[in-house]
Amino acid sequence: MDWRPIVVLAHVLAAFWWFAGYVGTNFCTEIARRSTTDDECRAALAISDRIDVVANRTGGTAVGLTGLLALVVFGYSLTTPWVLTAIVLFTFVVFGGIFFWGRFGGQVAAAAKAGDWPGVRRALSAPRILVYSRAENVVVVVIIGLMVLRPG
Repeated sequence: MDWRPIVVLAHVLAAFWWFAGYVGTNFCTEIARRSTTDDECRAALAISDRIDVVANRTGGTAVGLTGLLALVVFGYSLTTPWVLTAIVLFTFVVFGGIFFWGRFGGQVAAAAKAGDWPGVRRALSAPRILVYSRAENVVVVVIIGLMVLRPG
């Protein structure tokens, strides 16, 4: 049996799930950043956290696993330039989520727990956070481009 169509379908569905979670968390974080009331900020971050757990983390895990399966089923080499680039960029996003966003999220959660909602909004709007976030968005778009176009 040819497993390639099934593996591609699984990988594409996982990618949609992950990307929906990625966009959802970014969208809700942007709402929290621009919020004018504590309640708006609190609600946006609560939804962002939930989307992160339900779609971003699980979808990202599924993308990684189905991507590795696709490598095997299609016989791609890890040294194929677009494959290697996509893996490196995806690894950057995953480790950024764990080490950069995880630590930053802890700081935001601590400020929120203390009731410092203006501090939460300031933290979300810090220049280094905005630069990292926007750079990560570009990386995600490049990953998608590599997966769709498979250049070379």
